[in-house]
Amino acid sequence: MKIAIIGGGLSGLLCAVMLEQRGYSPTIYESLPKLGGVLDSFKRKKILFDIGFHYSGALKKGQYLYNSMQKINLLEKLTFQEYENDFDTLYIDDKIINIPNSSQKFKEQLQKEFPEESQNIEIFFAKCYEVSDISSKPEDFVKIDSRSLKDLLVNIKDTTLRKIFLHFTIFYSTALYEDASFDFYAKIFINMLDGTKKIEGGGGAIIDGLISLLKSTTIHKNSKVERLIQTQDGVSALECKGKLIEYDTIISTLHPKTTMAMFDELDRKQTRYKSHIDALEESPSFFAIFCLIDAKIEQNIYFYEDDFISVLPSRMHNNKTVATILVGSNFSDYKHLSKEDYKIKKAKVCQYNLDRIKKLYDFGNIEVLDSSTPMTKQHYSNGKDGSIYGVMCSAKQKSLSVLMPRTRINNLYFAGENILAPGLIGAFLGAEILMNYFKTEEKR
Repeated sequence: MKIAIIGGGLSGLLCAVMLEQRGYSPTIYESLPKLGGVLDSFKRKKILFDIGFHYSGALKKGQYLYNSMQKINLLEKLTFQEYENDFDTLYIDDKIINIPNSSQKFKEQLQKEFPEESQNIEIFFAKCYEVSDISSKPEDFVKIDSRSLKDLLVNIKDTTLRKIFLHFTIFYSTALYEDASFDFYAKIFINMLDGTKKIEGGGGAIIDGLISLLKSTTIHKNSKVERLIQTQDGVSALECKGKLIEYDTIISTLHPKTTMAMFDELDRKQTRYKSHIDALEESPSFFAIFCLIDAKIEQNIYFYEDDFISVLPSRMHNNKTVATILVGSNFSDYKHLSKEDYKIKKAKVCQYNLDRIKKLYDFGNIEVLDSSTPMTKQHYSNGKDGSIYGVMCSAKQKSLSVLMPRTRINNLYFAGENILAPGLIGAFLGAEILMNYFKTEEKR
């Protein structure tokens, strides 16, 4: 079977590795000159910065990501880094909340901090444990849980405690988002508390590890797929650099909205399917400041005011912390700007948020080496409006509008964080579930 994969980011590389394990030799088409997308790393003044990956849960032995990486032999390519104590520090409503790497310890800590909510905290954790298992088994991923986080927080009256629980929505939807899917929240919440780690080399190490596993995959860089062709039997070819190339199956890791826009013609059912996809709400975007901080920062720090601002440390460099400062941002604020106006606005936003963070905490000197806007995210992700996690993982969209790997066009499949679930976990889940549609090829 001749298989094409559109997109050479994390999901595209995962699909290629898993297909090779089943005996296939796919072809990857990547529009950029480098593989990795938003998960890659980059250097400024020979200092390594992380783009879309800083730390993750589910990396403890026996947890989902650990097991998945082990199955594809990626685990041996990576070196995990433990947090010595707490992994997150939150500044909320004049309180400082440290989040330990243990769900049991965190529960007990909250019960001590909010004694009047002790029983409600016990119940909330119990409900999270019930649905915290992450599974790619076919019989599990078709289950629909329509509850929102708001539904499960109904008995939590303390507003600060609610915000502490809502903090974990920032890892898959947006900050303090009560309409988030509870099902995915519980998986993130428990798996982060019990298995958060960093990876030496950041997201670039994951990408390099996956590339090193590929043996029979053909990779075309600087090769943007412009058009998809279908016949009465389904998708049959793609157009790249003016050439039509036939394939039996095409897997797109691009945003489904971008993918569906590549067809010149769709039948009535497919048009309705496209309209359904186009109506999906996107997660918001962010502005990033890549910097060196004259202080040793061991935890990820989050300040919650009207919005959020976070400081995510990656590694040390000459006794300084290599860090990324993240704040919420809107794609529409940059979309129609000229190059000169874009440059001016980018500099102003960078300085404004730098001033904000200095007022919030004395980090010492902060040297800015680069910054990025939602337009940057859009460029590297091939997503939509520079969204952080693609399609918003709200309770409503997850229960009524969830996208599956198999599409309404024969022989066309989706992968990536826009289907099923977002982030690192979503990319692995999407690729693993997709493999259920591909039987192992017999070796010739």
